[in-house]
Order: sequence, then structure tokens, then C-alpha cells
Amino acid sequence: MNDDVMDRLTMLGIVLPSPKPPLGAYLPVVEAGSMLFISMQGPVVAGQPTLVGRVGNELTEEEGRLAARLAVINSLAQIHHYLGGFERVRKIVQVEGYIACTDEFERHPYVLNGASDLLAEAFKERAGHTRSLCGVRNLPGRLPVAIAMMAELKVQ
Repeated sequence: MNDDVMDRLTMLGIVLPSPKPPLGAYLPVVEAGSMLFISMQGPVVAGQPTLVGRVGNELTEEEGRLAARLAVINSLAQIHHYLGGFERVRKIVQVEGYIACTDEFERHPYVLNGASDLLAEAFKERAGHTRSLCGVRNLPGRLPVAIAMMAELKVQ
């Protein structure tokens, strides 16, 4: 079966990394009924944070946006590893974004668009999702962004 999402990711120059194991006592992906829940992922490449610090202080908005894009790539890697592809994904349902930022920073939606825009490019009409986001004081490893996702699966 053709995996159009992988084709689009390849056209975008994105190679999905090998998913990393969880940092604590939890599962990276859980399938419950027709829903798939993906634990928080950050902008980590080869096991190392690529960006650290708070948006609005050590990092710019654009760097925060890039961090969100990298975090969602890691989320996609978890999905791909768990399902063996994206054919079973009916729809991306929700994206939750946590942005480590200064008290004054207010452009959280712009930062999280780094994730949503990539999902729209990769999943097309299957990418329309709800979002929740908030600014936080800090995240593990001084990551600037963490993303959790939920997807609906096709009934087999």
C-alpha cells in the first residue's frame, strides 16, 4: 500500500529518526480503541536537544517555531514506528503544545504553527486538528517546546 504521508515527508527532505525510548515510566505511544496517543516529544536529534532555553530569552520566535517542527517530526517517528507507516491514520485530532518562554512572550500560536504547518503539508486533509497550548516556565532538559498528539485510526 502506498504511504502518501511518507512520500510527502520525503519530498520535504524529512527523514524520520529512530524513535527514542521514554525518559520515565510511561509508554511513548498508546492505542486505545480507534485513538492513538503520542507522549510528549521535543526538538531532539540523535538523542540530544538541538535547541535549549526559553523562547523570548535565549531563543527567538523563529527558533521556537523550528523547535516545534522538530518536536512534531519526533512525534511522527513514534507513530511510524508503532504503526509501521501512516496508512492507518485517519486524522490528526489534537496537538498539545507546551512552550517554555518568558512571562512577557505572547506569540505561542505562531511558535506552535511550526508543528501544525508541517502536519498540514504531510497529512493534507487528514491534518485539520484542534490545539491546546500554554506557556510554561521550563521543560525537561531545558527544551523550549514539547508536543503531545492524538490521532484517530482507521477501523480495520
